[in-house]
Formats: sequence, C-alpha cells, structure tokens
Amino acid sequence: MAYQTQGSNFQAVSGDIAAVQLNRKGWFSRLTNGLSVANKIKCGYALALSVGILGTTIGLIFGEHYQEKALQEQQNAFKELNLLYRLQTSILQTRTHQQQLIPLVSYPKLYTEEYAHITNVHVPEIEQVWSELQKYIKNADYAGENHIENIPLFLKTYDGLTQTYIRQLKELLQQLELSPLTQNKIAIAQQRLLKFTNSELAIKFDGISDELVTVINSSYKDLTAATAAFKTAAQMRVYIITASVLLSALIATVLALFTSRTITRPVEVLTNMAQRVTKESNFDLQAPVMTTDEIGILAIAFNQVLYRVKCLLEEQQAAAFHQQQMQEAQLLQSEKMSSLGRMVAGIAHEINNPVNFIYGNLDPAIQYVDDLLALLQTYRQEVPNPPLAVQAYATEIDAEFLEEDLPKLLQSMKFGADRVRQIVLSLKNFSRLDEAEAHPVNLHECIESTLLILNNRIKKGITIERLYGDIPSIEGFSSSLYQVFMNIISNALDAFEEQHNAQDKPRIAIATELKDKNWVVVRIGDNGSGIPLDVQEKIFETFFTTKARGVGTGMGLSISHQIVVEKHGGQLMCKSEVGSGTEFIISLPIQKHHLSENAQV
Repeated sequence: MAYQTQGSNFQAVSGDIAAVQLNRKGWFSRLTNGLSVANKIKCGYALALSVGILGTTIGLIFGEHYQEKALQEQQNAFKELNLLYRLQTSILQTRTHQQQLIPLVSYPKLYTEEYAHITNVHVPEIEQVWSELQKYIKNADYAGENHIENIPLFLKTYDGLTQTYIRQLKELLQQLELSPLTQNKIAIAQQRLLKFTNSELAIKFDGISDELVTVINSSYKDLTAATAAFKTAAQMRVYIITASVLLSALIATVLALFTSRTITRPVEVLTNMAQRVTKESNFDLQAPVMTTDEIGILAIAFNQVLYRVKCLLEEQQAAAFHQQQMQEAQLLQSEKMSSLGRMVAGIAHEINNPVNFIYGNLDPAIQYVDDLLALLQTYRQEVPNPPLAVQAYATEIDAEFLEEDLPKLLQSMKFGADRVRQIVLSLKNFSRLDEAEAHPVNLHECIESTLLILNNRIKKGITIERLYGDIPSIEGFSSSLYQVFMNIISNALDAFEEQHNAQDKPRIAIATELKDKNWVVVRIGDNGSGIPLDVQEKIFETFFTTKARGVGTGMGLSISHQIVVEKHGGQLMCKSEVGSGTEFIISLPIQKHHLSENAQV
C-alpha cells in the first residue's frame, strides 16, 4: 500500500501550496480558488443564464403587457369598423330598395319581393347593428378617446331617427292598397312613395350614411394607431431580449476565459508529465500537485496510477513467463492429438478396405443364396421323390434348418459389416483434427458417432437418454466438436467407473434444442457423484485432472473450452452438485458471422 501513503503525502503538500497561494491573492481569487472546478463552471453558467433568463423574462412581461393592450385596442377598432360598415351598408341598401319601390308599383310580383326584402333583411339588420353599437359603447373596456367625441355623439344625434324612419316606412307600405291593381292606385302609390322619399325624415336618414363616413375615418385612424403600437411593443420586447442575451453571452465569455485559464495551467503541467512518462517509460516520475480542486485530485490519482502500473508491470513479467510455459504445454498437447489423429486415420484406412470388400460382396452373396434356395424349392416341387442318397444327405446336413438359417446368417454378417463401416467412418471423422475451414456440422451425427466409438464402455449397464430437438446444422469444425463430446462423455463414464455402491442406475442424458434462432444448445448430464465446488473452479485449467497419475489422458476440458469458446465463439458451462450429478451446457452459434460478438459474451 505504498502508493496510497505516497498519495496522502501529495495531498498534504498540495494543501500547503494552495494555502500559500490564497494568502497572496485578493478576496475574489480566494473565493474562486476555494471552489472546485465543477462549482466554478456551475457558478459561471448560473450567472450567465440568470442574466439571460431575467432579461428575457422582463422583455416578455413588458412586451406581453403592451402587446396585449395594443391588441385590445386593435380588436376594438376592428369591431367598430365592422359595425359601422354594416350600419352604413344597411342604410344605403334600405334607401336604395325603398326608392326602387316607386317604379315597381306597376309590377306586383317584383314590388312584393322588394317590399319583403326591405322588411325581412335590411330593417332587422339596421336594428341589430344599432343595438350592438349602443352595447359596445357601454362596455367597460371601451377606451378610444376619439370615439367619445364621434360614435357616442353620432348615436345621440341620430337616436330614434332610424326607428322612426323604419316605422313610418312600414306604415306607408302597409297603407298602400294595390289590389286590384289600377292605374289610379299605381299613380297614388307612386306619388306617396315619392313624397316619402323626399321628406325631411328621409333626408335626415340619408344624412346618417354621410355622418358615418366621418366616424369610419376616425375609427380607421384608431386602427392604424393600434397596429403601430402593437408593432412597437413587439420591437421593444425583441430589443430587451436581445440586450439580455448579448449581456449573458458577454458574461459567459469572460467567465469561460477565466475558468479555462484556471483549469488549463495545471492540466498542461499534468499533460507534459504524462507525455514524459510515456516517452521515457519511467514510472518513478511524479506529477506536482498545484491546486486543491479536481485537477489536484487528478494529479494525486495520476501519481498513484504510475506507482500501480509499475507494480503491474512487474506482475505482468512474471505472468508472461508463466503463460509461455502454458503455451509450450498446449503446443505439446496439440502435437500429441495430431499424432493420435494421424494414427487413427491410418488404422481406419487399413480397416476400411477389407471391410468395404466384405460389405460390397454381401449383397451378391445374399442374392446367390436366394437363387440357390429357389432352385432347391423348384427341385422339390418337380421331383417329389428324390433318390435315397439325396434324401439321406439332406437329412444329414439338416437341409430345412440350413434353408431357414442361411439368410439370417448372411443378414447378421451384413449388419456386422455395416457396424464396422460406421465405426471406421466415426474414426475417420474423429481423426480430422487439422481442418482449416468451417463447414456445416450435424451435431446429432457427431454425438452418435462419439457414442458409437465409446460403445464398448457404454455397454456396461449405462443407459443413454437421447432428447434431441429439431436443430439445424451449424457452421463449425466437426473433428473439434467430436473431441469436445468425447472428452465430456468419457469423463462421465470415468466417474461411473470410480463410483461404488451406486443406488441409481448409471444414466447419461443428452439433449439438444434451438435457442433464440441463432443458437444451438447441447446439454450432457449424468447422475454421478458430482463435482465439488473447489474442483469446479479448476476444471477448465490446462492439464488439471482429478484422475490418478497414469490413468487416462486427463479431463480434456481445457482444450474443450478452447474449442467451444475461442474456435466456435460459443459458451461452455458446468453445473454440478455433489451427490446429484453433473451437467455440461454447450452453446454454439449457428452462423459463423456471430463469432465475434459471441466471443465477447
């Protein structure tokens, strides 16, 4: 723990240096140096953001206030203009249609339509607009100064005039009797309508539209002023927000320069020291501690890392020497397996030729025997009473038994030859230990070939349970996988042979399944005595074995782990409990392009 002690000394020294520097500087420097780097950055950003947020908020509040006021005035002006234009239009149309009644008296249908249009459309419109103008003037939000002199005066001046005009017009129209229509009635009606058109009341009614022109012009001026005020409020809000943003940017720039200057100098010193250590590979160097903030803590940690790296380099050199010894041992094991594979391949080749000769001649031999038996049967049918010598010889050799047993004998010979061919094929597949390229591998065939090779050991009262699932072929190396299955199943058989007074019948369960569409899982479990926990931690180490010296070739789990994990990018796990048996779980990817990511897993 020497590097920890050294780090504590660095902290003490850095604290003294910082105290001396604080005494030499002013209150602002003492205040800022007392803060950590994170707090310096936080305070700077907080101040800059506060100015920006405060200015933006003030601009939004004032701008919103004045904009809302200007918008209200604008809406009032729009409403006034709408009402005034509607009133002006209704008055002009009423006068126009009233004057059109004079020439239409002689046309009853057109006269009736024009009369209905005046009473049902224009008259209600005038009454409604006049009422809305009166309500609008009484509204508490009404604040137009020019309108106090115009619209209220206008309404007061012409108050009751529109109602009187509409009432007298209705009375006049109702008094006109045109049915039945005569020239005299037409003349009288036209005269009375013309008189009403030129009456003082009608002239005053016409004066309403003239007066409305002045009022509308005044309202339009108010609308223009309200629009200008709205734009001015928007510009004022933009100016305030822009000024606050610029001020916050200026403060942020000043604080950024100050913060970078505070952080850059000790970082440069620490960087130069790191470059020197890298260039000289001298891990005895130590970086000076100049501050008490995170940079100072970083310098202390850097010094501790240097010391730790120095210790790790020494440990690595010792580990490298040990690794070299392990690699030499693995190379020796690989050479042994390669020699074994060549020897097995040679033996399989020598056995294969005579076995193929025997197996290839069995089918013709069976056919010949069938032909001879058919000939014998034909002879019996054609010569029911053969000579006595033939009958005596047939009795001597038991011809009926030969006829029945000979086909069975030949079929047994064919079965045995086929079994020898399968064993030879399994040996040839097992002997291909130097495959260079991956190829499709049928795991079920690998497992069955392995069980076939180990059949002489399995016959000793051991039950094999096959729980095969529907799995595809994987991309891999068949001979290497033979070696994995051979090692795991052989270890299970060795465990059964070492187990004494077993209550349960020895059993090996082999199951396969497809998992996640990209993985194939093979489970090989037994009901043996199990593996202790301290032994489970070492079973994948090179040349580790629990067997006695001179017994077998080791457990082979180290090379199995290397084949599954490194060569195929899969996983090899062991689950065992003393007294309950052991299970090995082999997970293999289906496609080779999954190897890189699976190897990391």
